[in-house]
Amino acid sequence: MKILKESAGFEIVTPRDVLKDQLLIIETQGRISHWSETGPITMETAMRFVKTRMYEDHHISVLEHGNMSVKFKGISIGMTRENNRHRIVALTERSTRYVDYARGREDLDRFQLRFVLPSDMDESEAIDIGNGQTMTPKEYLELGERFYRGVRKTGYKPDSARQFLWIGTESEEGETTNFRQWRHIFALRTARPAHWEIRSVMGKLLEEVQGIVPVVFDDFQVRGKCRMGVNYYGYEVKDE
Repeated sequence: MKILKESAGFEIVTPRDVLKDQLLIIETQGRISHWSETGPITMETAMRFVKTRMYEDHHISVLEHGNMSVKFKGISIGMTRENNRHRIVALTERSTRYVDYARGREDLDRFQLRFVLPSDMDESEAIDIGNGQTMTPKEYLELGERFYRGVRKTGYKPDSARQFLWIGTESEEGETTNFRQWRHIFALRTARPAHWEIRSVMGKLLEEVQGIVPVVFDDFQVRGKCRMGVNYYGYEVKDE
């Protein structure tokens, strides 16, 4: 069993220059509305166009012409379940039906499950489980790993053995959607009530994309800190 803390991260799959060029696409498509396709479209005009539409006209539907793909890594299955609730999003998650941590090797005695432990939890903390007994998170996870390994060695395939996996098992997921939907995701997942893991990851992603396409996301601001010192964000709501 490999216990992970603060392992969650992301990779912006869309190249940075392609991500910036989404602004040019937004202006090109957005100008169709008012039949205003006059003059060359540059990064300067595109940023001005997006800013005007978002903050003055409140026509944020034009943001749907811009897209971004992100791979989330070292996250728990619990976070993928949160991601899977997003709508108008292309999602690809590591499958526990076809994949286990043996990775196709014949040696089922040595592979390790990977578990994302809350960063404010001690893996050696004795937890009262009743009847005068205690168990540490590490002991519990090691027991679960032995049972999962036993189920596999008995001959059951990963799609049956996965019934015994924890929601905290490490996974990864790819997510692609348009800028407007990313704004919705950031609004939900970086807010104070959000789960600590997804809030932490989405907050860091938000900060990075603010540096690449700031005009689309720069109205999100840090509003304070929550559990485990993780920032939470807020933004000025704008809609059509």
